[in-house]
Amino acid sequence: MIYKSIIKNILTASFLFISISINAQNDTLDSLPPLPELPDAKYAVYKYDASLQTDVLTYQYWDLWDFDNDGIKDCLSFTSNGGSHAYYHLKILLSTKKEWIVYPTFQVDMPFLNTEAITDEITQFSVYDFDNDGVDEIYLNVDNPFGTIPKKLRKEGLTSKRMLIEFENQQLIIKNFKTNK
Repeated sequence: MIYKSIIKNILTASFLFISISINAQNDTLDSLPPLPELPDAKYAVYKYDASLQTDVLTYQYWDLWDFDNDGIKDCLSFTSNGGSHAYYHLKILLSTKKEWIVYPTFQVDMPFLNTEAITDEITQFSVYDFDNDGVDEIYLNVDNPFGTIPKKLRKEGLTSKRMLIEFENQQLIIKNFKTNK
């Protein structure tokens, strides 16, 4: 009797195993579609964030522009907050200043470079010589739930979440972006 029960259990388990194997999805790495390419992938790196204790995606646009017009290329970076829908805050390192200038409230969710004078409602980040003075400026559109203008800058006249950042009088100046319409 025990023998019949053991055989029955072995046959049942074998049947289940064969049924599962036959009906199992048979995807291989070769048959899966390719992962979408990360926008601006050549600028994207993962950097360790000590406060979050994890690696966060950072877009490092380094040595591309000379914002302070001293003949040495500067660094611009967007650092992720590490969220599942990440927002990125702006950081700039000018060769004349030697330390990062961090704008924690200037957050965008798509820090993908636009090198044309396109500043429509969906463009969040662009570098271009908007005022034709021979030096590139940074256009930033932080019009989203997490982008805010600090009180200090509001007092100085910044009222728009669409802004232009440029180097004047040995410092970065942040202005309301004015469209040429």
